[in-house]
Amino acid sequence: MSAKVEQIEQEALCINTEKVYDWILGESTGSTTILAESLPVQLPADAIDVAVECKLTDAEGTPIPMNAKLSVTEVGPRQDRQFEIDDNLITLQRVIFRKTLFCTIVVTGVDSATGTPFSITSNPVSLNFIETAYLCAPTGTMLSVRLTDFNSLTTINRNETGSIIDFGVQVFVCQSIQTVAPVTAQMTAGFCMPREPLTEQCGNVAIPPQCPIIFPGS
Repeated sequence: MSAKVEQIEQEALCINTEKVYDWILGESTGSTTILAESLPVQLPADAIDVAVECKLTDAEGTPIPMNAKLSVTEVGPRQDRQFEIDDNLITLQRVIFRKTLFCTIVVTGVDSATGTPFSITSNPVSLNFIETAYLCAPTGTMLSVRLTDFNSLTTINRNETGSIIDFGVQVFVCQSIQTVAPVTAQMTAGFCMPREPLTEQCGNVAIPPQCPIIFPGS
């Protein structure tokens, strides 16, 4: 059964939404070091096959999904800057903002003394960023930053005896940066009605196939 959407007569509607004044993609790079002794569970002394995975999280350690809105704070007033684009002189605003991200590492390996695999997740570690963007950001607009991609590089650092002393973490964050403002827009549209519900339907009676070569034969 196909689902369909009914529409009634169109009329002028006023919708509250956000107008986008400018939109760019930006990159952030941050690094930190996590001491092995700071892990919530002690690493086995004879750990082998050790691997490390980094995850971007919130302050409680919950992973951040793609397209999540990041919390940012503007630093200082916006300042006008002029740029020449396609032989046109245009005024943009220099926007400086600060954000704090968190990451955890998951350390996996095998305890060679017992042959038991282990997995240890660190507590969230903060990464602080101060960034600058040149945007069309007139007074009254707000800054909106969303996560679009994340990558990381982790290293395992050992001392002279081969024991793990810490983990180096470098994160690469891609982000969508917009300046927006709430507006009430008028548009002509029709209201949509609920579609028909989908239900399971019985199929036709199926007749088992026969073996005509051997029966009834030629």
